Amino acid sequence: MMPADLPMLVAQCAPGIHPVTMQAVVRTESGGNPYAIGVVGGHLVRQPRTLGEAVATAHVLEHAGWNYSVGLAQVNRGHLAGYGLTGAAAFDACRNLAAGADILAHCYGGAVRRGRPVHSGQVALRDALSCYASGNFQTGYRTGYVQRVVLSVAQDSVRDQRIDVPAIDAREVIPVIPVAHPSGEAASRAAWSTYPVWRASAASLDDANGSGQARAADAADAAATPDNSAVVF
Repeated sequence: MMPADLPMLVAQCAPGIHPVTMQAVVRTESGGNPYAIGVVGGHLVRQPRTLGEAVATAHVLEHAGWNYSVGLAQVNRGHLAGYGLTGAAAFDACRNLAAGADILAHCYGGAVRRGRPVHSGQVALRDALSCYASGNFQTGYRTGYVQRVVLSVAQDSVRDQRIDVPAIDAREVIPVIPVAHPSGEAASRAAWSTYPVWRASAASLDDANGSGQARAADAADAAATPDNSAVVF
């Protein structure tokens, strides 16, 4: 399981390596287990779960002559003494990352200096990944290591494409119940009822109809006609 603080650790302890690259290396090398031990030509029955288990296992492997790598960045035993990573220090997350970052930086520099113009940028970086895993610029391709690191970046990008779940709206929405399409006289009335009601003044009605009796007749018709815009309970 990847530690939640890995991005912060990488930023603090391996500032010379792009965080996307260094985190991909860690995912591929150790899966984020600071006590991980990889054995060349073999494998442990299970990975250490505590610092004590890791130190004891590395001690036995060293005295038995095994070639092994340790920690988040899987620093090889051949580099441990040079970085002062003896005993428990080899499993210190920050110091292990710093050593791994320095090794990768040297590999990248060597890839850039190989003399061919094409060896820059991403080409050199992939060669550096091969160098980091195997000590040369070819073996990492043959074993699929380079491809696994690159794939790790792609998979992490997919995981980052999260969908934002919206907040629940607790307000109740009142639905509309459709009615059957009217016909005949009812259809005519329904059609007229869709138009806005004109609310005129008494004076304007007198001008339009000529008398108060016309107003009374209009009012009676209006009362007899249902208003479809009304709220029905």
